[in-house]
Amino acid sequence: MIYTISMLCCFLGFFMLYNTSQKAKLSVKGSFEKWLQQNKHIAKPLGILLIVLSFILLPLKDGFGVGTFTAFLLLMAAACLIIMIAPFHYIRFKHIAALVMVSFLLEFLFS
Repeated sequence: MIYTISMLCCFLGFFMLYNTSQKAKLSVKGSFEKWLQQNKHIAKPLGILLIVLSFILLPLKDGFGVGTFTAFLLLMAAACLIIMIAPFHYIRFKHIAALVMVSFLLEFLFS
């Protein structure tokens, strides 16, 4: 369950930071994206806080070396996926909820 929460925090934090960027091609279709773009003073610290939370949870679970390495890999994966997929406007809440549920079930079954 820690991995799913950490993954969700990292991806959501990077998505928040991506939507507050001045250089990115931003979507105005979703209400969450509109809120992030209008409330940058709240979204940026919250995004950073979520990424830091991910960087705290993983070393607590796996130890300092492996946890930090896993957190950096997760951050790189989040960055690649969000930068590649977000301009196509494919990211929807129901897709994220389905991925989190599948991740949680797989983590629950294999641990």
